[in-house]
Amino acid sequence: MRAIITQLRPPKPTLTEENVGSLKGKVFIVTGGNQGVGLELVKILYAKGGTVYIAGRSPTRIAAAVETVNSIQTPTPGHVKTLALDLGDLTTTQPCVSAFLAQESRLDVLWLNAAVAQLPAGTTTAQGHEVHMGTNCLGAFLLTKLLLPVLVRTAKTSPKASVRVVFTASGIIDLNGPPGGISLAELAPGHYSQDRAHNYSVSKAGNWILSSEFDKWVRGDGVLCVTQNPGVLKTTGWGVMSWATQLLFSPLMHPPKMGAYTELWTGLSPDVKIEDGGRLATAWGRWHPSPRRDILKSMKTKAEGGTGVAAQFWDWCETQTKPYAGV
Repeated sequence: MRAIITQLRPPKPTLTEENVGSLKGKVFIVTGGNQGVGLELVKILYAKGGTVYIAGRSPTRIAAAVETVNSIQTPTPGHVKTLALDLGDLTTTQPCVSAFLAQESRLDVLWLNAAVAQLPAGTTTAQGHEVHMGTNCLGAFLLTKLLLPVLVRTAKTSPKASVRVVFTASGIIDLNGPPGGISLAELAPGHYSQDRAHNYSVSKAGNWILSSEFDKWVRGDGVLCVTQNPGVLKTTGWGVMSWATQLLFSPLMHPPKMGAYTELWTGLSPDVKIEDGGRLATAWGRWHPSPRRDILKSMKTKAEGGTGVAAQFWDWCETQTKPYAGV
């Protein structure tokens, strides 16, 4: 309950467009940066001189977002570019990464902002996976895996922990989902839950677990991997909720820009250190005060007193995405 209350009434953000420094020379990718929280983040990065790639699946929406960003009046404009990517179709990932690497030799922060939420049970991705797990976890996993080499190269000539991968969780993991955050049995076709909120929660817990596993891979290379829950926000994702739920939470919801401050903090704050790898942040830039212990246990091996679920989940993601890795 404490975790829920503190997310509904968070303290003021400490890192905003008012005090973030120049981002000239920095290169960023924001998945789903064409709307909502992602677009608000892109605006800040652009206004501070950064080169920002919006990765998304809708050319029309991305074009509109680019027009919006380019219209911003700022003394330090950056550059906004686009990448075609559908996280629900793994065949689009390798071409997306190739297109990026054809233009850039560095990547400072990858924000895995895009996600699908509360879609009907039975909905699947292009590869036949449950849509939340396939999009939010497998899509994010493959994109991150393919971008690791450029992230590691960038970290070699950058301050420690300034090169980052920011996964996105949700407050729903405090309310819903199976013990341990993920049920490995539910990953098999035909065993998906019929509760869409449950499926969404599992995918968001999966994002946090993947962040902790990636941290084990790249912390030694100076790359920081963390997860953030942007906060309770007035975004399009709430449109699928019942009118009663929307009415109940409406007075407590915040504009998308506040969520961008959470993402900004996890991606750029100097207060976030390399030893924070694998941690979960929440609104508007602070560490979760009481993360679920059962999910934390999932992130540990059995030798460490955990359940070993994270390693098994990683192996599953590796197996499912390997045919689309292009290596």
